[in-house]
Amino acid sequence: MFKAVLADSRVWKSIIDSVSTLVEEGAFIADPSGIKLRAMDPSRVAMVDLELPKAAFEGYDCSAEMPIGVNFEDMKNIMKRAGSNEKLELEKADEEARLKIRFRGKTTRTFSLPLLDLGKEELSAPRIPFNVSIKTPAATLLEAIRDAEVVSDFVKMTADQGVLKVRASGDRGEVDVEITKESGELLSIEMKEPAHALYSLSYLTKMMVASALSEIATLMFSTDMPLRLDFNLSTGGKIVYYLAPRMESD
Repeated sequence: MFKAVLADSRVWKSIIDSVSTLVEEGAFIADPSGIKLRAMDPSRVAMVDLELPKAAFEGYDCSAEMPIGVNFEDMKNIMKRAGSNEKLELEKADEEARLKIRFRGKTTRTFSLPLLDLGKEELSAPRIPFNVSIKTPAATLLEAIRDAEVVSDFVKMTADQGVLKVRASGDRGEVDVEITKESGELLSIEMKEPAHALYSLSYLTKMMVASALSEIATLMFSTDMPLRLDFNLSTGGKIVYYLAPRMESD
């Protein structure tokens, strides 16, 4: 038996939005400690790693490990019906192949989502030596990425001399955004050595959907290595993304 209760159904809606932007299908793993999900996008360019501890829920009951395989587009469509001031209950009996999604507000509405048998793909989180770790307001990073989208499909992240530079150029023009400590927008920077790497803006834009759940974004990268992007959720838990770099042409 699995049952989890969230005081605000819109939190789960934002979580599903943040996962479904990259992943079509996946299996949550519920166990006595909480809910986890680790999955890759169909092109295997990006990974999402979700952890929601038991403490993130108003109520939580799960006696043994239970995979909950879902189609995220179907769950997203259900979560579009989430209203303000509604609690959310997720419930699955051991023998059932459906997940009950219940909204409790002025009325009680219960959806039943068919579950998928996806097996259990063992994915390990990338073990990467990051030379740069930066914390910045998620809204600031989102605006920089939106600026870059105006002129290009790719963005170059550079960390040097205590500054994060977000640069993009293409046939549509160029843009250069500097995020500094002096401006108050670079909250912290830890740097073993300067680093730079090029990343896909289409993927970064999808990952920034999670900015709705966290005020702070943490970026970690090294030269021409994958990017790690962390969002710590205000309710507890975190969403971590990994994105492979694009190699720059000479």
